[in-house]
Amino acid sequence: MDWGFTIIFILAILGAALVAGGVVMYRGSKSTVARAFGVAGIAGGRVMWAIVVLVTPTGDTRGKSPASVEHFEVVQEDSG
Repeated sequence: MDWGFTIIFILAILGAALVAGGVVMYRGSKSTVARAFGVAGIAGGRVMWAIVVLVTPTGDTRGKSPASVEHFEVVQEDSG
């Protein structure tokens, strides 16, 4: 089991839940404290999504170089 993917997946779900819950709390309340917690939830969810976007791998090379490596010999000429 790949724990990295599992953690990223959990962060994505929690981030989405925080954003959704924050929006519901902000729009459904007239209390300043409740609205502040709603905005804090939205901000926390956005930070989680920023982390998910930054750490999600875009490709998998499985330890191999994506391009082939060519070896050339270096030849030094005598200039004299």
